Amino acid sequence: MTVAEIIRDQIRAQDRMVFAAWGAKEFVNMGKGLKFKVGGMARYKGYVYVKLDEGADLYNIDFFRIRNLEVKVDKAVEGVYADQLVEIIDDYVG
Repeated sequence: MTVAEIIRDQIRAQDRMVFAAWGAKEFVNMGKGLKFKVGGMARYKGYVYVKLDEGADLYNIDFFRIRNLEVKVDKAVEGVYADQLVEIIDDYVG
């Protein structure tokens, strides 16, 4: 299993319907993480990048948008445990 598949499965284990609630699409395996786009009825419209911090065995989450070929990071959260992924992403994405 890849890191992206593990992240996806950890999120689904907490809430099977959460990706649909976020309007998540365009899932990309980033090697050491999972990137996806959120939108639809969600409050936040942009990208979520969950990446593994191997040294700490925790996750870092970036919420960002791409405008005019520039990446604008709206929020970055570091040191997230697997069981906190849905709560933290849902608090920001809505």
